[in-house]
Order: sequence, then structure tokens, then C-alpha cells
Amino acid sequence: MSEEALIVVDVQNDYFPDGKLPTWNPVETAEACAKLIQKFRQEGKEVVFVQHVMKDLQAKDYPFLVKGTHGVEIHDSVKPLPTEKIITKGENSSFVGTDLKEYLTSKGVKKLVVVGMMIHNCVNATVYSGVEEGFPCIVVEEAVNTMDQPYNGELVKAQDIKKAFLTGIQFGFSTVYKLQDVLTDNYVYRNMY
Repeated sequence: MSEEALIVVDVQNDYFPDGKLPTWNPVETAEACAKLIQKFRQEGKEVVFVQHVMKDLQAKDYPFLVKGTHGVEIHDSVKPLPTEKIITKGENSSFVGTDLKEYLTSKGVKKLVVVGMMIHNCVNATVYSGVEEGFPCIVVEEAVNTMDQPYNGELVKAQDIKKAFLTGIQFGFSTVYKLQDVLTDNYVYRNMY
């Protein structure tokens, strides 16, 4: 039993080019996630998939990741094995309203590598919650993404949003590593609490 798990957050069809809310570089992000999934599987470590399903009231304002649609499904490039845990959530954090903490604790997991879509929302919230729940976290730069977003009359580019959120996460909650560092075990966790 390993003390480390990979949490793959919201790599779902709606975030890809034919989806209802395409993100920036979704294919490349998913490819990086897939490499990490392969590594963790080969090492016999836990891989947990998180699937966001909009609540009925939310779906009116946010018509993506809607229950029963193709868009809500986990993308084929990172499909879970039948034996792997899937957490279904309706909130930004993978810990809120789910059994993620209990599941990880039952498996002896104490540290998390968190990846997925999108860094400005669900990945960010999951890292913050994870650290506050006592799990030191690592985020992998190439394995997270976002999208261009309007702010105060201007369009902020996805690359700038990603950089800002990774900077914020690294400042007080986590450590950000390059994919190659994690694939070659060239990383360490920092304990926040």
C-alpha cells in the first residue's frame, strides 16, 4: 500500500474541442495526465478520478457537464479501470460533499498529486481543500489547464490565468513540478500543517 495517490480532476468531454466548454490545450493536458496515470498504475498506487456533474439548478446557468450527456463523461484518453475509484461531485472541491477523504484514509493515502481541469476552479479548490484536510499536495504544470476568460472588459489569456493560479498555489498550499520531474521521481512534498 502506497501513501501517495493521483487525483485526476474533471478530465471530461465537455472540456475538449467538440464539448460545450472547450478549454485551452485539453489534448495536451490529458496526455500529461495519462502519463501520470500510467506511472501510478505501474507502481501500484491509487488513482482516483473525479467527475463533475452539474446540479439541476446549476445546469440552467452552466449548461455543461450535465448528467446523462456525452459531455459529462470522463474522456477516453484517461478512462478509469473498472477497479479504480470514481468520485462524483457537484461542488468545485473534490472533497466537498463526497467521500474522497474517507476513501483516501481507508487506503492509507497521505500525499496527493492533483491534476486535471481546470486550474482556476476545481483543481485549485481540490488542492486547497486537500491541504486543509491534511494531505500535502503536488500539482503538475503540464497536467492542468484553463481557458481564456473575460475580466473587467478585457480577455485574459489562459496561459496567464494558469501561471497566476500555479503561482498562488505554490505560494502557500502546494509545490508545482514539471511533468518530467514527477515521472522521474524528482520531487518532494512540503508539509503545510
